[in-house]
Amino acid sequence: MSKDLLKMLSIAVAAASLAACGSSDSDNDNDNDNDDTGSDEISYNTSANPSFSFDQTTYVGAVDPSASEEWYGFAMAGSYPAAATNIDTSSSAAGTFSADVTFAPSMDGITAASSCPALDGNSALTIEQDGTVVVDGQTFPVCTIEGTFTADAELTNTVVWSMVDRVNVGNGNGLQTVDTTFADTDLTIQAGTVFMNQAGSSMVVTRGSTINAVGTAAQPIVMSGIETTTDFGGDTEWGGLVLQGYAYNNKCGNPETESVCNVSGEGAAGYFGGFDNSDSSGALEYVIVTEAGLEIANGDELNGIGFMAVGYNTTVSHVQVHGNKDDGVEFFGGAVDATYLVLTGNQDDDIDWDEGYVGNIQHALVVKYQNQDSNGNHVFELDTAGDADESLYQESNPTVANVTAIVDLSTATYGAGNIGSGIHLKAGSEGRFFNSLLVGDVANCVYLNDSTVETTVAGENSGVIDSAFQNIHCGTVNTLENNGTFTLDSLVTLSSVTLNDMLAETAIGAVSATIASAEVDGTAD
Repeated sequence: MSKDLLKMLSIAVAAASLAACGSSDSDNDNDNDNDDTGSDEISYNTSANPSFSFDQTTYVGAVDPSASEEWYGFAMAGSYPAAATNIDTSSSAAGTFSADVTFAPSMDGITAASSCPALDGNSALTIEQDGTVVVDGQTFPVCTIEGTFTADAELTNTVVWSMVDRVNVGNGNGLQTVDTTFADTDLTIQAGTVFMNQAGSSMVVTRGSTINAVGTAAQPIVMSGIETTTDFGGDTEWGGLVLQGYAYNNKCGNPETESVCNVSGEGAAGYFGGFDNSDSSGALEYVIVTEAGLEIANGDELNGIGFMAVGYNTTVSHVQVHGNKDDGVEFFGGAVDATYLVLTGNQDDDIDWDEGYVGNIQHALVVKYQNQDSNGNHVFELDTAGDADESLYQESNPTVANVTAIVDLSTATYGAGNIGSGIHLKAGSEGRFFNSLLVGDVANCVYLNDSTVETTVAGENSGVIDSAFQNIHCGTVNTLENNGTFTLDSLVTLSSVTLNDMLAETAIGAVSATIASAEVDGTAD
């Protein structure tokens, strides 16, 4: 069955009940017996968020030139240029910017505890004190935490937490059957909480459980390593953060006939996936993930934050990933929306999606000044089915607006050929891009791998895909490399770039485009 026919069928099905297999809104019992008559009815939701509202911007890039202050002020000082003159926006590979992170967490209003707290009901966790550390003039106990959260818990900001090995929230990354009931565990993290994690550690929020990590602009939640306790700008000091959910991943198979899904996650994170894009994994707001990155095996690495089949009732806003060894953020299917992202100094791709991701992204600042000496490091690396050309069931088709990406690499360090592309549509991915600016040492502003990308737009517009790239301005080595049969003429080549000290582009002027999600269908409630 073709993916276009399946998409039509999914609109027609519009199930009366959206208690999709394993939704975290239910008791997570994944038996799909939904009525009292004994008959089985499998319902599913493969849609993007029907309630997401884009800011209908009239400017290009992540920052409004008329704003009085930058929205990304919560991010770590020194991880991004403090002034436009601090970074080279030309495509000449000058390499003028290098991060000098001067950020230190503010513990204003927080009083350090004298010892590590107990987390009642969590017998599968081990908490021990491992010395102390001075943060913002106070001496905090370092509380190591190891194991699995099996009951609701709150991590307070009165100690410094230090994860050991993989810390699981819930047990939903186990193998699922129709008879499985996973724990519904809620982990709350207070604003201003600091993590200084052990080497090789990670946190996995498993399907059916939630994380509520809500910081503030003045006191974000900071997840870092413990190798250097006064420097938050290193890398590979710990693993990273993973959120898993019951949203749809195209490796789950046919949503009309399958009842359970077990997709094996990167970084030995366990199993994830389901059939409900409205699933919630909680909230990440004002969260900084820095100094992360862990290679489990060749090509199997933890991202700064991995979103594995995460649904659109999850909140992701004002999040920074800095200095990660692999990608900044990667979306493995699902439909989670992300707004106000700061991605700085990540050594591989900054935004990566595959396996049928259909969420929405708006307002992202990307500053790229290092890579791994490979031309495979892109701002966006995008495919549909994990390097396969197409998925039989659902292609990746997110909508992205208001990105500023500045790439400043040194030819002396990396070589003229070792730079990646901006929007790199790798294999089979759809995607819509609005009001964005990509400048600097970028090989191609847009790279179209072959004729499997943007097939829906091309089919609707006689092979022309201009509507998928509206107000995309490019100050890069090349504007377009097109290895497919589609026509793309809408990209704007810039001869120069004018940024103010908020990194807002001031010379382009007002633009007009209606920004709307590309993948809302009749399966959504």
